[in-house]
Amino acid sequence: MPTYKLKAPRRFGDIPEGYEIQVSSNLTGNEPSGAEVEREIKRLGFNSEAQSYRAAGNWIVTKN
Repeated sequence: MPTYKLKAPRRFGDIPEGYEIQVSSNLTGNEPSGAEVEREIKRLGFNSEAQSYRAAGNWIVTKN
């Protein structure tokens, strides 16, 4: 199961610029699914505006 590090390039709701999250994915592509990103954002307790930035394209993604 690949793990990705996602870094916020700007402020996303109550997620500050530069904040990093780690997302495990069931996919083998170059980025996690939006549902996987949203689940991690929710788990970390960020607000609904932050959760709307679930698309991996919003983040700087690196595969670990």
